[in-house]
Amino acid sequence: MNFEMGLKKAKEGIFGENVPSFLKNEKLRLVIFGGKGGTGKTTSSCATGMYLARMYPEKKFLVASSDPAHSLGDSFNCPVSSSVTLVKGVDNLWAIEMNPDILLEKFKKRNKFSIENFSKMSFSTDQIDIRDFLSFKLPGMQEMTILLEIVNLLKFGIFRTHEYDLVIWDTAPTGHTLRLLELPDKILKWIEVFETSFLRYNRVAVGAAMIGFKIPGRMPPKGNVRKFMDTLSKELEKARAILKDEEKCEFNPVTIPEELSIVETERLLTTLREEGIPVRNIIVNRIQDEKKCAFCSTRGKGQESYLREIDERFSSYNLVKLPVFSNEVRGKERLLNFGEFLSGNGTQYSPQPISVPLRGEDNFKPGMLSEILNKDLQFVIFGGKGGVGKTTISASSALSIAKHNSGKKVLVFSTDPAHSLADSFATPIGDTVTPIKTEGKLYALEIDGAALYQDFRKEYKSNIGDAFKKWQNSYLAGSRKWKLDFDEKVMVEFVDTYPPGLEEVLALEKIMGFIKRGDFDIYIFDTAPTGHLIELLKFPELVREWLRVTYRAMLKYHREVPVDNIEVLGKKILSSQETVQKMQALLTNPQKSGFIAVTIPEAMGILETEDLLASMRELGIPSGHIVVNMVIPLTDCAFCSLKRSEQLDYIQHMGKKNEFKKYKIVKVPLYSHEIRGLNDLTEMSNFMYEKEEKGKKEEKIG
Repeated sequence: MNFEMGLKKAKEGIFGENVPSFLKNEKLRLVIFGGKGGTGKTTSSCATGMYLARMYPEKKFLVASSDPAHSLGDSFNCPVSSSVTLVKGVDNLWAIEMNPDILLEKFKKRNKFSIENFSKMSFSTDQIDIRDFLSFKLPGMQEMTILLEIVNLLKFGIFRTHEYDLVIWDTAPTGHTLRLLELPDKILKWIEVFETSFLRYNRVAVGAAMIGFKIPGRMPPKGNVRKFMDTLSKELEKARAILKDEEKCEFNPVTIPEELSIVETERLLTTLREEGIPVRNIIVNRIQDEKKCAFCSTRGKGQESYLREIDERFSSYNLVKLPVFSNEVRGKERLLNFGEFLSGNGTQYSPQPISVPLRGEDNFKPGMLSEILNKDLQFVIFGGKGGVGKTTISASSALSIAKHNSGKKVLVFSTDPAHSLADSFATPIGDTVTPIKTEGKLYALEIDGAALYQDFRKEYKSNIGDAFKKWQNSYLAGSRKWKLDFDEKVMVEFVDTYPPGLEEVLALEKIMGFIKRGDFDIYIFDTAPTGHLIELLKFPELVREWLRVTYRAMLKYHREVPVDNIEVLGKKILSSQETVQKMQALLTNPQKSGFIAVTIPEAMGILETEDLLASMRELGIPSGHIVVNMVIPLTDCAFCSLKRSEQLDYIQHMGKKNEFKKYKIVKVPLYSHEIRGLNDLTEMSNFMYEKEEKGKKEEKIG
């Protein structure tokens, strides 16, 4: 490798001690990288693919991304699409950014006749009409097609040779990855719904045929519907089996020496153990090895306790430690260098000492978000790529907004399955409105969407069960008792087919309840990473359609024999539908809502921010600010100055692009310590929202 800078060997005893098993186990077929956003999952995935492709030129490797906010192309610095693409300059490495919409359409097209045959089996008297069920995207189908695509890419089986020797899976941030890995069990539920309808059809059709009666409007289904269901079930079982195969699969959490990341890694490992997914290595990324100035020395010292904690908490795993690199890891050469570090033979750029600090034009300006305090907004939303500091910026902003609006009640809340507000405030929060002891009336809440769904599910199943008991004892039953047995099973099981997005809708419904009652005056929304935020704000038609079908099914019996608890449940479902529309109206009102994008001065973060803001414009959500977080301050250190100069180039590039010209770019410094707890959050809050006195000289940070 040719580097412009000098090279130095990785320090023995810190890096390169423990070579990860996925670089030396030739039996592996699937390697998965996951963890908190911004820890380096994509970089680890791409670097692993690049390194293995060079080490084993006779083998074929594929890197696949399931993150809705794809960045494989940015990391490889070459085009990557929703089709398998050869990575430029590497003959045996391919990449794909999986698009669930495209995969779903392919699935429907491939199974068109089987799906149509299901519709032919449906009766107008069915409690859940299969035609209704198939008229929209099947719940969980998009995520399911990702798992099926992974199986397809592996071509795993006794009688089929594999196309790729190893598939490297770059996943979405923690919370949504766990949902994806848990999907096979849930999706098999709606196959049970089909199964019940299939059995009922056979019973009716056979009975009718015995008396020579042809069912009006019902043609016998053509093709093997049973084969379709069996094949689909087997594919899902295969996906589940691959994920749990210790010999052929490894999940590798990626973390950094910070409290928020460590806590999230702990949660991830707990779920992976419960799911039986094998984990051998943990990648500990971005360790501050260089300590040549007060700034990087302080950051390195601040990491020491977290590194000890990682060593203690995760002692049963092979810890693969990687340093902070002096340049953004992007493109073939730098990915190979990262891969060398993974293998234990890494080299690091060693910038030559300089006598004059590089580039002093950043001039951090305090108070650049102060105008937000004067807008009298009801909703302030923070969003961006994982790992850019959304939660920290949200929590810091909440402090200033509460202080500025001392007479108003302010709620900062999160719907991200992998919550980190409590870690940021360094105080227990959870799914209970918790007062934050600071100036003003500030409260925090980490909404547990999964718990809300379980409450909804419990109420639903209880009410359905009670209703069917009453219906069975009414005049409705009679000779149709067998039908009621089928319908009860379908109705009870149907709630387990809920679509992705329902949990978030129930979470937002909780917020709408606060708004309706006037519990709080201002809401600060700490969102999930980019891709899932966009899906949530689009309020997928899927959720509304699922609720509509559920409600319509209840009405079929309710019209004949009214049951109080069904009416209550029906109203709850209708209320969820209304939530979608009301929240949409609120978030698109520029007098009431504002969106603030958070990014970092790196190519991948800026490219993702550009896509995010384009989506916000498309959705009609008002936005006028971009917070560029973690900008390295002035320093005499050659290592820090090199990184800082690269950052300033990216910021300068942002300022020149037409896509960013209508936004105010707010630069926030990278602090020499982790921002956690009220004191640290207040320090950042004051910088972003409090203007310094006129004429006061700006101090050098760090």
